[in-house]
Amino acid sequence: MPTPAADSPKARVLVVDDEPAMRDGLRMMLAAHDVSTANDGEQGLAAFAKGPPFDVVITDLRMPGKDGMEVLKTIKQTSPGTIVIMISAHGDIATAVQAMQLGAADFVQKPFKIDDVRARIRTALDKRDLARPKATPKGDLAEGKVDEALWKDFPEIISRSPAMARVLLTVRKVAPSPLPVLVLGETGTGKELISKALHRLGQRKGPCVATTGQLSPSLVESELFGHVKGAFTGAVKDKVGYFEAATGGTFFLDEVGDLPMPVQVKLLRVIQEREVVRLGENKPRKIDARLVAATNKDLAAAVKARAFREDLLYRLNVITVVLPPLRERGHGPAEGGGPPGHDVLLLARAFLEKEGKAQRTPRQLVLSDGAAARLQAHSWPGNVRELQHVCQSLSVMAPDDVISADDIVSALA
Repeated sequence: MPTPAADSPKARVLVVDDEPAMRDGLRMMLAAHDVSTANDGEQGLAAFAKGPPFDVVITDLRMPGKDGMEVLKTIKQTSPGTIVIMISAHGDIATAVQAMQLGAADFVQKPFKIDDVRARIRTALDKRDLARPKATPKGDLAEGKVDEALWKDFPEIISRSPAMARVLLTVRKVAPSPLPVLVLGETGTGKELISKALHRLGQRKGPCVATTGQLSPSLVESELFGHVKGAFTGAVKDKVGYFEAATGGTFFLDEVGDLPMPVQVKLLRVIQEREVVRLGENKPRKIDARLVAATNKDLAAAVKARAFREDLLYRLNVITVVLPPLRERGHGPAEGGGPPGHDVLLLARAFLEKEGKAQRTPRQLVLSDGAAARLQAHSWPGNVRELQHVCQSLSVMAPDDVISADDIVSALA
């Protein structure tokens, strides 16, 4: 697990603000760091150029002379790895999005809580550390060679393909961090399995809570954030939302791309403030749940279509895991050596063994060479979920224990 630079060693922080009270207040409240200050944008850039390098720059947006946007642009051009956090009493969503597009790690509205600023610095430093190259693991993924220890770390994942190995290396790397993870992939690729792996490897003590199917538009706010008795017709008792239920653990939010706009606004606040407000009450409740969001939609296209908030996408897209479709999970080494295999065969054999044992009269189902070829030739638009359903059908409908190519054709029809 990466050690946040905000703790040890100290992070070098530069505060740029034309208000003396704000400068001095931030310097005192961030005393755990090595903090320098500058009175305006010009002095800030001069201090930055003088060195030694700063890990974090906290700059006000509106200042006489060079404003915060100019400070941000110049620093990101000369030192892309420096974390820049913008603060302002005058910002709006458009300004925040512009700052993030220019490379700002965060945009904080005044007045703010100092604990929130500290947490955002830690988050930004964690993200930067996770992005730094680590030692190359054993094996050459381009040649289909993967360290066997990787697969042992993921008993819930059935695979030997380089495409999945790349995903799992990322998952193993980011699991200990509290940062949000966005899991992208086609329907049926196993996004919930990845969330469970992140939770398990992250060793969070709380539960792993997952949304159960697509949330009803009329109940989505209550399901996510909870409600109190009498909040709406039918609210006969208090209800704990998913975020609260996952406190201390992990919350897997599937189909995040389908959330209504008003709920997206509330979700953005939950991520920023780490607190929820139940429907029907005004008291915020602190949460500590690691968010893993997933979708099969192109969120960038949804932003352009004004169906998804750009600022929410920036919040969710801290760490992205892209799951390959089943048709791209081939060319891995076969068990025990031999010619290259395909994840579809590993998965099919595992599913058939499980389904065969589950029958009232257990069966030991085996794939013929022709059946294996048919499975590998199929494009699997429904991915692993489609393959599992096919294997369930075969366990009941195949006339013999040795499954033929014609059995596969019939199951796919």
